Amino acid sequence: MMSSWWSKRNLFFFALVLLAAKLWLVSSHYVMVREAPHDDKLFITQAYHLLSGNWLGPYDQFVMIKGPFYPLFIALAWWLNIPLLTAQQLLYWLAALAAVWAVYPVVQKKWLLPLLFAFLLLNPFSYNYPGVGRIFREFVYASLGLLVFACYLGLHVRFNSSWKRASIWSAGAGIALAAFWHTREESIWLVPVLFLLMLPGLLHLRRDRIAVLLGLYLLPWLILLAAHFTLKSINASQYGVPAVIELRTDEFESAYGGLLRIKSDKWRQFYPVVQDVREKAYAVSPAFSELKPHLEGGAGQNWKNLAGSDDIPAAFFIWAFRDAVAAAGHAKNGTDALQFYATIGQEIDQACESGKLECQTRVTSLVPSWHQDYNKLLLPTFFDVLQQEATFSNLLISKNETSFAFKSTMLLYASVLWDKLLPTQLKDIEAKPEYYRRLNKEKRKILLDIGKGYKKMMPLLFIAALAFFLFRAINSIRKRELSLFTAASAAALTGTCAVAFILTLLAITSYSEIQRPMQSVYPMVLLFIVSTILDAFSFTEQKSIMPEQG
Repeated sequence: MMSSWWSKRNLFFFALVLLAAKLWLVSSHYVMVREAPHDDKLFITQAYHLLSGNWLGPYDQFVMIKGPFYPLFIALAWWLNIPLLTAQQLLYWLAALAAVWAVYPVVQKKWLLPLLFAFLLLNPFSYNYPGVGRIFREFVYASLGLLVFACYLGLHVRFNSSWKRASIWSAGAGIALAAFWHTREESIWLVPVLFLLMLPGLLHLRRDRIAVLLGLYLLPWLILLAAHFTLKSINASQYGVPAVIELRTDEFESAYGGLLRIKSDKWRQFYPVVQDVREKAYAVSPAFSELKPHLEGGAGQNWKNLAGSDDIPAAFFIWAFRDAVAAAGHAKNGTDALQFYATIGQEIDQACESGKLECQTRVTSLVPSWHQDYNKLLLPTFFDVLQQEATFSNLLISKNETSFAFKSTMLLYASVLWDKLLPTQLKDIEAKPEYYRRLNKEKRKILLDIGKGYKKMMPLLFIAALAFFLFRAINSIRKRELSLFTAASAAALTGTCAVAFILTLLAITSYSEIQRPMQSVYPMVLLFIVSTILDAFSFTEQKSIMPEQG
């Protein structure tokens, strides 16, 4: 009876009601303004230039350091007259709804779907303040990852019943994948996730439909490639840099990777280009020596002060390096900058090959080289990161925050966003009427209580889901069959572990503050639990799930 009542129309109506309730709860959130030229202010500035018809703005050391989708999203929200924080909640709502909508045809007990939707939607990291109050790309990135996952599920479920419906889900996956890929730079972790989602369809493929299925599976990647080459062409035209992100160009990787491969006499964890490495590079590279007055002077000192250190750590060195290049006059246009980076790389490589410098083999060009002392840290750090992901232990809902910015930056934010901006003075917040502050306090308390509930539930749910998944995986191997929900569980768990591995490398080699990039994985953790719940209820009668009538 309950299952028959949950038609698609009623499920959608329930989703709308839950959306309205969540938007009311998070309406107390203000945008926090910050003077962060590599994060908040960068995205706002780029959105301002997009709205002004100037692409991402004039070339400098900042303009091509990060993927362009988030400023495009900010500009779109302004154009649609939607506050950015609301637009981000709407995107996450769409992704959560798509996840349950995708499997609707193959779920027998429909009453589970609204519960699982609520479980996804009320993910506490979707309202974890102040994180969601900053102009950070992580929330949008997490939502897009969830949406790509959902679209691949929807594609598989509907393939045999209606290739037209499947093509809609395939196109949706392509649009979401293109946006996801150009939001953050480590998106490669999603590739094995999507392969596992495709596996049931490939294993049960009918010969007469091979071409159609492969076409539907490939369409998202074709859309991604089209978007990628379009962005590269625009950047080549605007800046003379034929890349989406300048940090990924051969020229920049040659220079930065060259610095990373020089062996240090004073090795320190988190400091891949310590001062003695820089001194060695100055001696053999005339181009790099042009940066010495800046790296060892004002630009470098600013980053040392920010880090509270006597040297420039890995988290900041890449920005200090680019600041020094700009200060030396080599960031006036993209062509000149690339040539300068290429020259540094060539000079360092020649010194390494001639024996003037003692160097390591070039393995990577952006991540610090692996040191033998890291070996003993690998497994403990990985399991610690995985534990943080699975238990939601980093959840923190704060209050009494203020903006920290100049008036000009406040005006820049106001010109791009429809949101309320957090004042720079706490007294301006406290000056609000008592009923206003009391209501916002109650809203925050409700959100905090929901978050506390997740923190209590998640360890038990994750352990139970993992135990059941291992049982199903062993059973699938023994019977040589694979259900959709077992594959979905494997995919979500793979995504969780892949992100944990990336964050482990960062935590060991570069910086220990990984809470912010970790936000992208929480929907995957929830999807893992949701998929195992669906598997546990035997919606497919313990048989290999084939797409059913959608």
